[in-house]
Amino acid sequence: MKISVLGIPEFPLGKKILPDERLEQLKDLLRSPKIIYISLEFLDDSKLQESDGIICLEDKKTDLIISDLDLIEKRLNQSSDEKEKKLLSRCQAELEKEVFLSELNFSEEEKPLLSNLGFLSLRPVLLVSRENAIHHNELIKNIYQLIGGAAFFTANEKELHAWQIKKGMTALEAAGCIHSDIQRGFIKAEVIGYEDIIKSGGLNQAKSQGLMRLEDKDYAVKDGDLIKFRFNV
Repeated sequence: MKISVLGIPEFPLGKKILPDERLEQLKDLLRSPKIIYISLEFLDDSKLQESDGIICLEDKKTDLIISDLDLIEKRLNQSSDEKEKKLLSRCQAELEKEVFLSELNFSEEEKPLLSNLGFLSLRPVLLVSRENAIHHNELIKNIYQLIGGAAFFTANEKELHAWQIKKGMTALEAAGCIHSDIQRGFIKAEVIGYEDIIKSGGLNQAKSQGLMRLEDKDYAVKDGDLIKFRFNV
C-alpha cells in the first residue's frame, strides 16, 4: 500500500511499519519470539498519482483541489460525451467550493467514469494540522484506517504475523494474502478474535471456552482475527 505525504517535509518517507499495540499483547500471551508488522510505503508529493491515500497538511488542501480542477478543464476541452461533461461540471462546481470529490455521492454508473481520470481528491485524504503533523505513528494508523485497511493475524512457534487486508475481505481472499496454495486448497478457517484471546488470558484458554469458530470461505474477516487456515493441495 502506497501513501503520499504532502506539506510535511519532516515526515519520514520510505517503508514504515504500521504500529499495532495488539501485537505486543498477543506476543506475550502466545509466546511468539518474533513479530512481523504490516509495512506501508510512504512517498513524497511527486508520487501523488501512484498513491492509495494521501496525508495532507491542511494548508495544502488547495493544491489537491487545483490539481483536480486542472484535470477537469483539460477533460472538458477534450470530451464530446455530454453525460461525462455534465458529471465533470458538477465535480468542478463542488471543487470550487473546496469540497473533495470523495465527499460526494456518485451513482454506480458515474463511478467508472471518474475512477480512471486520476483525481487526487477522490482518494482517501487525511487532512492534518501543523500541530498534529508531528505525531507520525498516529498519522500512519489514521490513514490506514481511512483507506479501509484492516489486519488479521497468524501465529506459530516462530512468529506472530500481521497481514494487510481491506475491510470486508473474505476468508478465502485473506488466505491468498499468505499464499496462493492456501487459497487454492482452502477447507476451513479456524478463527479466534483478538478480544476473546485477551479476555480469556491466552489461546488455549479461549479454545477451552469454545471461542474458536470454524468459518467457511465467505466469512468476512474482522480486524484483529487470529486465523489458522485448513487447506489441502
